[in-house]
Parts: sequence; C-alpha cells; structure tokens
Amino acid sequence: MSLIQPSRALPGPDHGSGQGELSYLRTAPRHLVDRSAIADVLITDWQRTGADTFFLGAQWPRGHAFYAPIAGAWYDPLLAAESLRQASLLVGQTYYGIPRGHQWVVGELDIEVVPAALLLGSRPAEIRLEVSRSPDPAAAAATDTGAGAGAATVMTVEAELLRDDDAFVGAGRISLDVLSPAAYAGLRGDRLGPPAGLPPLPEALPPPVVGRLDVRDVVLGVPVARSGRGGHTWQLRVDPSHPALFDHPVDHVPAMLLLEAARQAAQAVCAPYRVLPIEVRSAFHRPVELDLACHIAATPLPQQDAAEDTAIRVTASQDGTLVFDSLVVAALCD
Repeated sequence: MSLIQPSRALPGPDHGSGQGELSYLRTAPRHLVDRSAIADVLITDWQRTGADTFFLGAQWPRGHAFYAPIAGAWYDPLLAAESLRQASLLVGQTYYGIPRGHQWVVGELDIEVVPAALLLGSRPAEIRLEVSRSPDPAAAAATDTGAGAGAATVMTVEAELLRDDDAFVGAGRISLDVLSPAAYAGLRGDRLGPPAGLPPLPEALPPPVVGRLDVRDVVLGVPVARSGRGGHTWQLRVDPSHPALFDHPVDHVPAMLLLEAARQAAQAVCAPYRVLPIEVRSAFHRPVELDLACHIAATPLPQQDAAEDTAIRVTASQDGTLVFDSLVVAALCD
C-alpha cells in the first residue's frame, strides 16, 4: 500500500481555536518543517478541515535574515515557496503518518503571487494557507506491484495563500518524493551523506547585480560564458556554512538554494533594473551533487510587447546533464 494514507486512528492535533481560526502566537515544532533554527520556522498553526484539506498559519517577518524585502517594499515571494514547503512536510507527518527519518525530495515547486498583496505593512504578515493534497496516481501501481512503503511515494500539495484581511496573496503547488531510509540509501548509493570535500567557491557576483546586500548571500559566481539573446552562465556557489540555505547537514544541494539561484539569475539578466518575481515554476530532475560544479544558465524569452513582464528560463546542469530548470516571470519594481 502507499506510504501516504489519511490517518483515521491518529488524525493529528488541530491547534486552532476553531475551524478557520488560526493562531500566530508561536511557531510549529522545528522537526515538523525540517528546520533547525527557530527563526526560520514560518508555520505557526494548523488544522484539518476535511479528509485531505487543511488550514495552516504562517507569519512572514518584515525583516527576515535571508528572505529580505525586495527593494525595501515587497515581501520576498520565495517566502511563499518556503511556507509551502514547510506546510507540506508538516501535513505529511501530522496527518498521513510519515515517520521521522524519511526523506523528502522535491520534484516540482510552483508559485504565483500578486505584487500588491506583498507590500510591507506596519506589522508582520499573517498568512493563511488553504492546503489540499492531491491523490498519488502511483499509489495503486505501487500496491499492484508490491512496491510497498519502501518505494518512493509522491505527495502533491496545492495551496492558496491569503493575508490578514483575506487578501489573496497567491497560489502554489509542490510535489515531493517521500522515501524510507532504505529507499533513499538505494537512491543515493555511495553519495549518501555529506561529501568529504567541496570545490572552492567561485568569486561571487557583486551583490547589487543579484539584488543582494551581503556577498555571503550571493549564490552565483562570476560569469563563465555568455550565450546569444542576452543569456548568461554562472557557476553555482555552494556554501554549506550558510545558516539559512544549509540549515542542517545534507548530502545534496537544497531545493531552496536552486530556487534562489533561479531568482538571482533572473535579477542578473534584468540588471540594472530591480525586478520582483511574480511566477516561478520549477522542476528538480535529480539531486544536485555538492562536490561537482553546477552551472546555472539564464536566457530571456521573447516578449510580444514592451508592456509584458519579463520571462526568463533558468537551467542548472552538472557534467552536461540537466538537473533543474525553472521559468521565472519578473515584474519591474516601480
């Protein structure tokens, strides 16, 4: 049977004071959202509203240490992606009985946001995620073949995000492979666990080029090539000492680092103009190894007219193999 099943006997605690009422007074336990630092836990509350539907609360600080405001005016849209990632892990463990120690590997992650709803206010934003889990189309096949709980099971979660007075912030979708420790060991083979050594960090792009203030937050190295139509190629900067992107030891490049690379690549292509990502659609094709050079390429897509938002295709490759690709749609910051 599929690993992910609605848990009837142990439905999991509901922390809200009533259906649709969520608390923003404290954070969720760190292990439920795969974070080590309390400061990086965004989820505050959760409750089940149906067989496969849930409400979760998240608080977005006005000055997150890594996901800082864009141009000093907008919440970072990647807070929506990180909130969705944390929500999916909490729902899977709390309501579907996924044990601690299982591995979550992101396969796809899409977000779309409304710029006006991201404007900073006088207090942290209180976000309600209205979450639903889609059935796993592979579950029946796993049952028929006897693959059982040791096989990868896909968990797909969709969410709408609403803020404060129910203003629509955006929507997202995440698909994850959930693997038992044995299945994950079989997937990773001799690459299980952090590598013994890493290549030296390439020289960072100037922080303003990628919309950053601190060089430690720059994840793109100086360009190694320039292609036609304004495209660029950089080497991914992998720094396991980074407190937000590497919150705890891992054996491959985290998904949020690749999303940050896609965002920084889009900003670099659009420089000197400051842009706000309003749509990011990403596919993670295979684990990105820590100890191999990873090249990030970005190419603007043709525009029908000058009023259109800019669309940029961003890809990551290792040893000539595509490992990640993303479509980033960016609006100019006025």
